[in-house]
Amino acid sequence: MAEAKKITAVNIKKLWYGETSAIAEDLTGQVLYTLLQGETLKEVKNIHQDTWTLEEAEASRTNYKNQLTGQTYRSEKEMGDVTVNFTIGEYDYPTKKDLMGGDVINTDKGWKRARGKVNIEKLIVAMTDDDQYCVIPRADIGAREATTDKAIGLPVSAVELEPKNSAVAPEYWFDSEEVKEA
Repeated sequence: MAEAKKITAVNIKKLWYGETSAIAEDLTGQVLYTLLQGETLKEVKNIHQDTWTLEEAEASRTNYKNQLTGQTYRSEKEMGDVTVNFTIGEYDYPTKKDLMGGDVINTDKGWKRARGKVNIEKLIVAMTDDDQYCVIPRADIGAREATTDKAIGLPVSAVELEPKNSAVAPEYWFDSEEVKEA
């Protein structure tokens, strides 16, 4: 049996976002390849230095003890949230609208903020420096404006959500060797 390829999933090489409807079935490397070749996803061209992270919060665990022995006999675990964070250093008004809501005005020459609650969900695809793809089919997007190194960037926090389609997993990882034509 061949030894499994080791990954480090270090840093970020490329990042895309799109509509959650782009993944309608269990994802394969071939389906991801097709998705990346089309116009469904929008590539983020500038991620400000050292702002990319993918974190999973520590699981919450409840242990139950046997009152007679004082020993744990059962345990329940709730997994922590998975969150992707990054700051877009250069962007356009359509990107600002996609991630913050609101409306583009004057044919992409301006933007205005939406009133009230804004719920935005997107598909997130990231490619690491060692050519690993991480795909989150449905993420709740929280984006805002923030000054970073004297420029107003768009910090984005994408929290993994359970897909509405039970055939789709909440997260996928593929080695780039698997992301190819059928």
